[in-house]
Amino acid sequence: MLHRLAIAFAIVIATCTGARAADLPSYPFIHVNASADLNVMPDTGEIDFEIVSTDADLEAAWKLVMARLEASRALFAEHGVAMEDISVQDILRRHLKQGDTVTGIETRGAVHVTVRKLDGWTALIQALMTMPNVESLAVSFSRSDADKIEAELVSQALGAARVKAQNIARGIGARLGPANGVALAPLKNLSNAMGLATDAPRYTTPAGAPRDPLLIAAMKLVQGVDVIYRIGK
Repeated sequence: MLHRLAIAFAIVIATCTGARAADLPSYPFIHVNASADLNVMPDTGEIDFEIVSTDADLEAAWKLVMARLEASRALFAEHGVAMEDISVQDILRRHLKQGDTVTGIETRGAVHVTVRKLDGWTALIQALMTMPNVESLAVSFSRSDADKIEAELVSQALGAARVKAQNIARGIGARLGPANGVALAPLKNLSNAMGLATDAPRYTTPAGAPRDPLLIAAMKLVQGVDVIYRIGK
């Protein structure tokens, strides 16, 4: 697996001018932040779509929505999706308006599907996209072992943070003490007090065109840590 470590750091002393005592530790400390990232392929897909009928007749609209729902269930079953992973979230009937004028009536059923095997993903999405009365198709991806990956990234980031803090301690002729504070997000109160606050997000999404729902792309998972170490004597 590919991973990169991106590290930024700052050393601060509790007696710095202008800092608020309530925001700072009462001992000399080294403040380090680090992050680790990992590129992985997803193993789980999520599909959301709506089945829509614009038939003004309630019974006809209901029959069409139910027929398309059964057809989509059959399609998912062909691709190994379990019935318990298919949920109909709601079926709504509403007026279509142009200004204050009612121009029609539509019936919508929202469906959510979890796909746990992605080997037939492209064929499944292609078939769903060509199915009549299907609208608002959206997909997302994730990992079934996300907790394990997060634990690995946290371990990598903490290891990098400790190495950097040790280098800082050696640079000022001191010994690195124990970690007295750890967070998985920036310590904003501390950073604000020392004038070190940034608005950088914890997670970033690459810029570019919207993702093609037919394609399964690699995911970049990022985990940051913020650590405060005592400065030993």
